[in-house]
Amino acid sequence: MRVPVLGLPVAGFLVLMAAGCGGAVPPPDGDERPVEVGAIITQTGVYAALGDEMETAMRLYLDEHGGRLGGRPARLVVADDAGSPDRARQEARRLIEDGADVLTGLISSPVAVAVADEAGEATGPVPVVVANAGADELTGPHIFRVSYTNHEHGRAAGRYAAERYAGRAVVLMASDYQAGVETLRGFTAGYGAEPLARVMTPPGTVTGFEEHFARVPAEAELLFAFYAGGEAVAFARAYKQLGYDAKVPLLACMNLTDEDVLRAIGPDAEGITSVGMYAPSLGNPDNAAFVARWRARTGRNPSAVALQGWDAMRVIDAALARGGDLARRLGELGELAGPRGPFRLNDQHDPVQNWYARKYQNGVNSVIATIPP
Repeated sequence: MRVPVLGLPVAGFLVLMAAGCGGAVPPPDGDERPVEVGAIITQTGVYAALGDEMETAMRLYLDEHGGRLGGRPARLVVADDAGSPDRARQEARRLIEDGADVLTGLISSPVAVAVADEAGEATGPVPVVVANAGADELTGPHIFRVSYTNHEHGRAAGRYAAERYAGRAVVLMASDYQAGVETLRGFTAGYGAEPLARVMTPPGTVTGFEEHFARVPAEAELLFAFYAGGEAVAFARAYKQLGYDAKVPLLACMNLTDEDVLRAIGPDAEGITSVGMYAPSLGNPDNAAFVARWRARTGRNPSAVALQGWDAMRVIDAALARGGDLARRLGELGELAGPRGPFRLNDQHDPVQNWYARKYQNGVNSVIATIPP
């Protein structure tokens, strides 16, 4: 049985039910104009694998819903940001000029900030549904996020560490850009103690981790790390192959052992504990249905990025089905049930949701603890 959708009239609840189950809901005002969704996604560079997951999930959602959103014909137009904020801004401008009703996608934080700024400068700001980027500064009346903020990601991991590894001397390690810095800041707030050291690595690092691990003090009792994409693969391999798994326990951010990189990491990921907002092993009916759809399409388990891409389309679908101003309707959705469990958007349009400690064993990220909002 579905978790009730709070804060919505009965009609709104039925819209969300249909949006999650594949039904086509006629638009309430009879508007049959095609909906154009502009998805700015990283297709080249270190985060290309994440972009592939996101695009596949968005197209899967459209296919499962008859190519319609909010009961209207819909078209997904994908643009490659190549990991560049400048290019992302140019693509956002082009999509807006071509008539995009909403922008979504957005893998990295710097790209998302650039796109949000461009969309906000448009005549009548274009709604932006952020499917992945966690930049803490991403906020505004036209910005909606289905992923998480970097701070909350790190803070959830810090809260878990404060219970599981209380009092241990911790070292923090991350890629030295916005997401890494903000995630480590959140971890420190959640853990409640300053780290023994911070080891920051140049963005895009996929080789030479030996010299960075050498900066981890010998007295370290816990290592918390933030990496994603190709950096996550390189870090996880180095941690195991350099023997640091025998020297200091690792607690990872979700991205480091998510399904989008596990295939590349291979057996070196075995035994790593991470904290994230989703795992394909979650035992609820919505997740069982989503995992089955994803496996039928791809032959593998979905990543958190895939789930976020699916949910970005799902909230756009639900908001469009209510008719009227899209940004306003996005802000009125209330609590949604879904594969990750129930979540809602707060006053800043960021998710309030459960977090999960996950341990990777025998090819599965098993949930070992739930961290409430």
